Amino acid sequence: MTAAPCIPGIFVGAVMVAGSAPAAEQAAAAAASPHRDVPTTNGGAPPPGPTPYAEILTREATSRGLPPALADAVAYVESGYNAGAVGSVGELGLMQVRPATAAMLGHRGPAAELLDPATNARFGVAYLAEAWRLAGGDLCRALAKYRAGHGQDRLTPRSLDYCRRARDRLAAMGSPLAAAPVPGAVPPASVASRVPAPAARSMRPALAGLVNRFWAEHVARVRAVEARSDRIMRGG
Repeated sequence: MTAAPCIPGIFVGAVMVAGSAPAAEQAAAAAASPHRDVPTTNGGAPPPGPTPYAEILTREATSRGLPPALADAVAYVESGYNAGAVGSVGELGLMQVRPATAAMLGHRGPAAELLDPATNARFGVAYLAEAWRLAGGDLCRALAKYRAGHGQDRLTPRSLDYCRRARDRLAAMGSPLAAAPVPGAVPPASVASRVPAPAARSMRPALAGLVNRFWAEHVARVRAVEARSDRIMRGG
């Protein structure tokens, strides 16, 4: 996770699995990127059949009004259902929760407790459910907020790739959420583009008037100072 203006967000980190040389090599390769390349199995296809932590994830998601399949898909994308996964910048466990974010959500125990699947799911799903609410149920935007922080409103290429991976998992599960479209990447918004066009046009004459008034007042003050100085010099 990463610190956001509200609550720290969940960043994807390079997963390192103890005792697994291939996984360690993948983690080393991913370390050059700020985000983890999500591990896959079966040649990149989501594994078939029931997921390892479906019961835990369903319980947490249902209690928070989140589609359980979405929590499951995020656990797959984040860690490949590896409850012992450790990310490159401190993300832990099933849903790659950062200790600082868990603490913001009420966790008071040691960080190692986040390697417990039930504990990790409790805080990971809590953060995901809020992202889902803030995004108004928009799949890709909710996942972008989970991945990069609740304040994230822009769909970057990395966030879109994350959404595609989650959607693939949802499709394998037969979830209707898989039908959600994946939009194009949104470039950084300029200050001008954040202002509606009519408002931007109305600001121009108002700003020009303000500048002209300020300049006129400035000129008047300068002339008053010059006149006073002239009187003093003349002895008046």
